[in-house]
Amino acid sequence: MRELRLHAEQALLGAVLSDPAGQAGVLDLVTPGDMSRPWHGQVLAAMQRLRRRGEPADPARVRGELLADPDLPRSIALDAVPLAGLMEASPRSGHAPAYAALVIEGSIRDRVGLAGSRITQTAREQDPGAALLAARQARQAVRECQARWHALPATLRRELPVPASDHRPYAQIARRAQAVHQEIGRLRDDLWTESPRGLEERLARIAQQLAETAAASATLREHQAARRAAAEARPQGPAAQAASLQALRDLAAAPGQIDTVQAWLRPRHFAQPEHGDLYAITRDLRAAGRPADPVTVSWEAARRGIHTEPAYLSGGNGALAVASARELHRLGLLAHAADTGRHLQDTAADPACPPRALLRSAVGHLSQLEHDAHPAADHAGHRGAQVITMPRHPAPDARPTQATAPGREAAP
Repeated sequence: MRELRLHAEQALLGAVLSDPAGQAGVLDLVTPGDMSRPWHGQVLAAMQRLRRRGEPADPARVRGELLADPDLPRSIALDAVPLAGLMEASPRSGHAPAYAALVIEGSIRDRVGLAGSRITQTAREQDPGAALLAARQARQAVRECQARWHALPATLRRELPVPASDHRPYAQIARRAQAVHQEIGRLRDDLWTESPRGLEERLARIAQQLAETAAASATLREHQAARRAAAEARPQGPAAQAASLQALRDLAAAPGQIDTVQAWLRPRHFAQPEHGDLYAITRDLRAAGRPADPVTVSWEAARRGIHTEPAYLSGGNGALAVASARELHRLGLLAHAADTGRHLQDTAADPACPPRALLRSAVGHLSQLEHDAHPAADHAGHRGAQVITMPRHPAPDARPTQATAPGREAAP
């Protein structure tokens, strides 16, 4: 994708150099910051300076403008060959607006991907406030990207229909496997006529093809497993596991605190899906006006196909139920922020995701993260509010140690 982007930048600049009068208008659509190669940005800046002075951006004037650029080494500015190369790289000067749209799309992808990486990085630093601030900045960046993309002429933003690509990786692997199968068949036919050295070489090629196909299949499975795991956006690690179990036990010891935490604590905040299910059962029992304790929760869990023992839910400290829930929400929020950042990075790097879908998806994921942090807020009027930093609480290992429940081997 990066190589294609460089081709688009070269084609755009070459189109203007080849037809400075006819294609000058595209200089108003792009900025030097859109260029992935610094020299391309300097050439564009030189063209835009000429346009502001009312001069055509022809090769001679652009070269003269580059000679006056203090940031460009003189040896490079004197070399006219790169400018000629730009002109050769442009298939059609009349397609300059289309090239500009491609360059802008690449710049938008860079900006969205960078915003996602900042969210992921701040989430790794275990600072919810910083992660939420990065998310708010990302949302502003996405809005600016949307405004810029929508400002382009409709003909440049029109997207062609593409076939569904869900099964494309499988099809590619299947074709590779079929090619290996056919090669084995041809080798079987030639077994008695092929020379020993030829057989060795063909067998080596088949072995290499088999290894590459197996590696591609394994990579695809790993990628899909990672995507499924990331979709849950659950906190990971021993500390998160301990906090998840502690919050579950504390709420089971004081189910009345469900009324306090249910507005912002969600089943997905628990490190284990089974813990989230048990929390949801406790919440449902409370909402139905029925008793909620380790025995009744275990009984209702069995109805839903979840096997646990009352002892597994026992030993909590009801006085710390809200504090435990806050710590778990903090960890869940960090996991959600990291997942949001990864999603922005992945979609920005995916050429199969067109700009409109990329920006719409980014807005949706950032809105979900904001709602996770401020579940009761009306987002239409909440954008100007300060980011809430979740309070820090003692880590699970700093709390009083709870005895291991006797029925733990039957735990989910």
